[in-house]
Amino acid sequence: MEIFMVGRMDDESNVGSFWMEEINGKVQTPVRRKRKYRTKKKEFHGWGSAPLILFLQSIGRDTNKEIAQSEVAKIVMEYVKQKNLFHKTKKKRIECDEKLHSLFKRKTISRLKINDLLESHYAENCDESSDDVLFDSEEDDAFSMCETPRTAPSEKRSQLKKPVFEKPRSCFAAVVPANIKLVYLKRSLVEKLLTDPETFETKVVGSFIRIKSDPNDYLQKNSHQLLQVTGIKRSSEVNGEIHLQASGFFKDIRIQMLSDDNFSEEECEDLHRRVKDGLVKRPMTVDMEHRARVLHEDMTKHWLARELTLLQNLIDRANEKGWRREYPFLIFI
Repeated sequence: MEIFMVGRMDDESNVGSFWMEEINGKVQTPVRRKRKYRTKKKEFHGWGSAPLILFLQSIGRDTNKEIAQSEVAKIVMEYVKQKNLFHKTKKKRIECDEKLHSLFKRKTISRLKINDLLESHYAENCDESSDDVLFDSEEDDAFSMCETPRTAPSEKRSQLKKPVFEKPRSCFAAVVPANIKLVYLKRSLVEKLLTDPETFETKVVGSFIRIKSDPNDYLQKNSHQLLQVTGIKRSSEVNGEIHLQASGFFKDIRIQMLSDDNFSEEECEDLHRRVKDGLVKRPMTVDMEHRARVLHEDMTKHWLARELTLLQNLIDRANEKGWRREYPFLIFI
């Protein structure tokens, strides 16, 4: 094998050259290496990305508490109006100054796309990886991973040879019956938890309940619907009855309104649809796992008590049938 350099005349002053090798008398065609694609993964400081937090702090905003995405979009528009960054001829375009460029990494942006561009700057919208207690969401539209690195075609072959040790896991829990069942509370269990007021709120908030659907809601096809508890509220009446507050439900819920039966797959699919539509906040895997561990002991004891009662009823019913066969003329009162 011989290696030699071949020159290529590009113009009168510049000469391009590259190395070629000769194997068994045949000159090998040079392969031009393609540029590797690299994407910078966002660094998050708490609830928001580092560029977003830096931008908000630079204009005097408090970032200790999370600011809603829609509110940040309004803040950006106020900043654009204050600095008069609108395009001279295209009023729907915004010319980014140094601060906006560090945030969006673009010279110009559309004023209609500000809210969409901010979505990837929130930690709750960025997925991590793992596959532990709960099933992870695998949908591209609602539970897609943020900042997924793009792979150049030249790197695909090398990546296929690398062993995959762990399946990527989303930070959002999949809304499926197997997951919801781990944190679903029936009415009788809620009443049982109510006997310990000190731990009632910590155990109930974040779990799911089932109530009857509004008969006037023509969009609701099921007789019942699943809701996630977001807080508790004590009634102003003398007895101080405790009411529950749920995500996407504007009325307070009395404990007597809760269902004591299991939910159906159709009701879980309806909850999944409302999560995709943005009517209900997407459940986080970490929160669901924590809630499942907190409720595991109480749910297990509640389930055993119900099963033992059901078993005793079956035993009594079987004994009653045996007595009837042995004493057909005996009248049971």
